[in-house]
Amino acid sequence: MEDGPVRTRIADGIVEVTLDHRPGNALGAATRSALSAALDRIEADISASGGQDTPRGVVLAAENGVFSVGLDLRELDAASDAPHLHRICRRIERLPVPVVAALSGSAIGGGAELALAAHYRLAAPGARFGLPDIVLGLPPGAGGGQRLAALCGAEAALDLLLSGRSVTAEAARGAGAIDGVVGEDPVAAAHELAAQLAGAGIRPRPVAGRREHMADGVGWLDALRRRRRALHDAPLRSAARVIDCIEAALLLPAGSALRFERTAHRDALADPQFAALRHVYFAERRVTGTLLERGPEGPVPTAQGRGLLAALARGSEGRTGERLRAALLAQGARLLAAGRVARSADLDALAVHGLGWSRLSGGPFHESRVLGIASLVARMQGWADEDPVFEVTPLLRAAAQADGDLDAALRRGRVPEVRTG
Repeated sequence: MEDGPVRTRIADGIVEVTLDHRPGNALGAATRSALSAALDRIEADISASGGQDTPRGVVLAAENGVFSVGLDLRELDAASDAPHLHRICRRIERLPVPVVAALSGSAIGGGAELALAAHYRLAAPGARFGLPDIVLGLPPGAGGGQRLAALCGAEAALDLLLSGRSVTAEAARGAGAIDGVVGEDPVAAAHELAAQLAGAGIRPRPVAGRREHMADGVGWLDALRRRRRALHDAPLRSAARVIDCIEAALLLPAGSALRFERTAHRDALADPQFAALRHVYFAERRVTGTLLERGPEGPVPTAQGRGLLAALARGSEGRTGERLRAALLAQGARLLAAGRVARSADLDALAVHGLGWSRLSGGPFHESRVLGIASLVARMQGWADEDPVFEVTPLLRAAAQADGDLDAALRRGRVPEVRTG
């Protein structure tokens, strides 16, 4: 059956639910709504029972060479009528028939959480698995931390959750997150496994309710203590919340622990660190390759980017704190007005990767907007008497009247300023 971004079909009593939303099967509002509708039909068919097409099992699969890259980051804190992923995952987990996820490609973020909600997971050799939410300053939002801990134990779960890295299918299988690495057709293997489990009358166990890795409660709590000591002075606030969530997995009933993690995720969405990290994330991906290029350790400024930085840093030497940010803001506004960069976020990305500016601030331009450009501009007008680097340009003055948005001020009309040093 064709359902837009989600297709369903039943063969030999096994329902195949297939994500098909290019390019990465992102779990945006339309896909989540389609998944919810597919679950409505499966639940209704199971309840009806007795017919030839009564589902005996479910396979979660995907097209496009990837299982899912997860939620659409642009929608993370946006209001939507579509069901939240955590509700979809809980419904999948509670189905009374075996659910097997077939990972033909990578399962990342919300995609990994969707796979973890299944009762079993099979993956192709080239698949990767990861929960990189921490990169955006977030604990998982759909129960991924709880289910990962149940399958892998505290140490392995925290390794993945706190690093944010993705691992190979073999490494995920070794940790316990994946049940098997199969050949080139994991969908066929998942179909066969679901049929075997159904034929044997094996009732599925929700992953969030599994406790075998929690038998050594003292060892679990000791692992949490070591992580808390190691992260005692960490500036990223959500790291401590991730550890709290893994503690909840041990100490609370499954339903309560899932709610605890969901609350931690929701709280982190309101944290300014999330807004800053998401800003840098998108800035890194939108900035032109002539300014920032991918290096072995991450993005690095190109020769052209370094030239701009030498102009974003001129006049800021030896300055610290607010005056350093003000000097960079003034010079950056000149670069923007001269058309040497397309947007202020480009300068934030360059500052993070070329000047060592903290990602948690979002870069000097994002930070200035959050803290209030108008008040900073007012102080700069006084400082300009002693140092011309603080001269308030027409673009800065316009931005101070536009909620601190340099780009919006520039779009309203190019200002006649070209000096960059």
